[in-house]
Amino acid sequence: MDIVMLGHSAAGKTTYVSLMYAVMREGIEGLSLRAEDPYAHRTLMSAAEAVLKGRYPHASDQRAVFELVLQHDGRDVFPFRWRDYRGGALNERVSNSHQAEQLHEDLKQAQGIILFADAQRLLGHSAAPGEVRRMTVHVQRALDARGKALTPIVLALTKCDLVDLDDPHVVERLIAPFRQLIDGIAATRQLHGAVVPVSCGPAPVNVALPVLWSLHFGIVGRSLELRESVDERLEAARRAAARDTVGDRISSWWKGEPSWAAISARRRSEAQEEFDRLQPLVAPAERLQTLLEGVAAF
Repeated sequence: MDIVMLGHSAAGKTTYVSLMYAVMREGIEGLSLRAEDPYAHRTLMSAAEAVLKGRYPHASDQRAVFELVLQHDGRDVFPFRWRDYRGGALNERVSNSHQAEQLHEDLKQAQGIILFADAQRLLGHSAAPGEVRRMTVHVQRALDARGKALTPIVLALTKCDLVDLDDPHVVERLIAPFRQLIDGIAATRQLHGAVVPVSCGPAPVNVALPVLWSLHFGIVGRSLELRESVDERLEAARRAAARDTVGDRISSWWKGEPSWAAISARRRSEAQEEFDRLQPLVAPAERLQTLLEGVAAF
């Protein structure tokens, strides 16, 4: 699974990914993360420790990719790739920026997208809503080119501890720049959106929810693919078994070709292999669904 994280400079993406990783390393309800690369693990944990002490990292100036694995009860169950883009890529034209072109291609291929916006800046700077709307245009253009792939979308509103989320007028102002994207997502069956207020500081709030939302639908999508594969192989086994005769077994043995009985057995074996890949995903999918019940979805 590929998850793309994007937002303008200073939206808190670099701070978020380190804190998210540190929180998920500790684990939530038996779910945890690990990094494939030991250097990435040390880098993320070191940055998180600094943030928890009030020292924030510099904004990222280039695309970063982390290879991560979701674990359930200490066992690897679902690998995924986390892509982080520098905010400047959103302001560059695809025609003359390699990173802007790469962003567009990654968005078209992504199995999960997380958009970050600075809630305090959205309320206090007149240019901020326009910046967010331009970001959503990038996403909408990529989604339109994707077809009907199951995709989770998260709108992560950072620095939520600095705004009054109990005021409905404040909430409406924060959501307004995303409204066209939200309405477009809500009108589809394959796109599943969520709004998550996040605080990335010494007292983190909701930092695990964006990645958990994304992984939940990633696992659901993978489970649906495996179930379909199991059904297809079982049906192929049934059709092959219906053509099994003594004459075919003798003829196939004489010609050195697989008999319909052998083909049926192979298809059943393949179905079992796919089922064995599916089973480890069931429990974490159920756990994730329970953890995400209170998330504001659209």
